[in-house]
Amino acid sequence: MMKLRWWRWRVEGLENLPPRSIGGMIIAVNHVHWLDILAVGRLLPFSYRVAWLGKSELFRNPVQRWLLQNMHVIPVDRGKRDMAALQAAEEGLRRGEVLLIFPEGTRSKTGMLQKGRSGAVRLAMRTGVPIIPAALIGTHHGIGGTLRGQEVVLRIGTPYYIKARPDTGNHRAEYVSSATTDLMMQIAAMLPEGFRGHYRTALPQARLGP
Repeated sequence: MMKLRWWRWRVEGLENLPPRSIGGMIIAVNHVHWLDILAVGRLLPFSYRVAWLGKSELFRNPVQRWLLQNMHVIPVDRGKRDMAALQAAEEGLRRGEVLLIFPEGTRSKTGMLQKGRSGAVRLAMRTGVPIIPAALIGTHHGIGGTLRGQEVVLRIGTPYYIKARPDTGNHRAEYVSSATTDLMMQIAAMLPEGFRGHYRTALPQARLGP
């Protein structure tokens, strides 16, 4: 029986993680496979155990629901703006949890980075916690790739804060949209060029960093 070849999994930029003592933080990473959650959880230090947002459909089965709740999963209804889930995520961040967010909102079936959604940015603005952009490379090969020794790399970028703006209306919407693009561009910059997807052509002209 083949063993999972964890030694082919590695992390880069671990020194970029803020001290755990600062409290809550958001790790924003691309999403191509269910293995992503396992990879992030395994590659981060134990003290950075993550909570994460999962689609509400996963909670329909009682056994699965119990498992997910014990894994610190917050259910989200992807068909509408789920205020209860956002509030739970916000409360978790204020308690000092490390929240894993896939800002694309859903798994990329092609492996290419999709257009980002604003949830991570809005949570960072509301709570004042840092966002840590990160990129996963190699999980698109799935569990079969791990069995064959396919390398999986988690790249951790530089954390930064997004200032909350008092603006309302169009100005605020534009600010959130711009901040979301900045976040996604930072993730894209850590991915191989062939996986940058929606942000591939814009990356050279974009302003990277907070």
